[in-house]
Amino acid sequence: MSSVDKLFVKGISFGFMAGRGYYRSAAGQREIENICNLGVSYVALIATVAQESYQSTRMFEDFHYTPADTELAAAIETFHRHGIKVMLKPMIECLDSVWRGNICFPAKQMMIPGIEVDYWGKWFANYTECMAHYAQLAEENGVELFCIGCELMGCEPQENHWPAVIRRVREIYHGPVTYNANQYHPGKPFVRKWFSELDLLGVSFYTGTARPDPTATELAADLQPSVDALEAVVRETGVPLFFAECGSRSVAGGTLQPWMYYNEGDYDGESQANYLAGVVRAFSSCPWWKGLMWWKWDEQQKRPHYTQPHGDTGFTIHGKPAAQVMKRWCAGEEL
Repeated sequence: MSSVDKLFVKGISFGFMAGRGYYRSAAGQREIENICNLGVSYVALIATVAQESYQSTRMFEDFHYTPADTELAAAIETFHRHGIKVMLKPMIECLDSVWRGNICFPAKQMMIPGIEVDYWGKWFANYTECMAHYAQLAEENGVELFCIGCELMGCEPQENHWPAVIRRVREIYHGPVTYNANQYHPGKPFVRKWFSELDLLGVSFYTGTARPDPTATELAADLQPSVDALEAVVRETGVPLFFAECGSRSVAGGTLQPWMYYNEGDYDGESQANYLAGVVRAFSSCPWWKGLMWWKWDEQQKRPHYTQPHGDTGFTIHGKPAAQVMKRWCAGEEL
């Protein structure tokens, strides 16, 4: 039996850009307790890893942004004590504030005789050791799923480098290994050969609908083309798929472009709840679909436009109708 045959994720992402010390702080402990009360089966525990700029070849543990290994281990232990499985998810963040998807380098060249710099080789050598470090942490703490990267679109085409990353991780960590690819867009390159070496493929899913205010049933119907497209991805890669990120804000019209984080609008909790229910309805009958990690539980970035008179319009679900949808789904109810 495959290591992912019985795996199914009903989870939530926690701690994106939270910073060092958050997981052991009073605020972090309170949020861990709230997550445990939600009833999820999984949590994506995020470790921010710094890179000086999108052009840097070296990543490192930052004393402001990167959680200490000890606090990660303590958080894992707490979730496990409450019966919640953990996906450890190291995520690169560039300190020049450029999105990690833009990390990219030129191929080796020799315009000056005798000088040839292998930027990709340097970056992947450091990245492999970074993943090995967190793979060791995952192995030592019984983590159930390990994610080797997130939305590194500029790096994904490096077909010759990724298999070595996966092999190095597997030497250390003996659970299932995944990668969080960016949103699928029809007609654009998506599948990489090395995806087939994963145990399952993670995808960021923020596909919207043309309807301005769809019900969950209408949204599920509108997502049918995505169901068909992602089934084709599964056939091509030969591995099952789950949504390593999936979310929509609690904002009016939020399901039009669920990924949109900077648009303004009034609070609409039902829109967000309908999106979660609609996605689950659309994909639940697919045997290759292994669930989702909702993006996200806590908001660590400054988004003042989320504060509206009738409520917070961000991606978080605590205290919103979507939390009740998640609870019902996790309890085994049909949505």
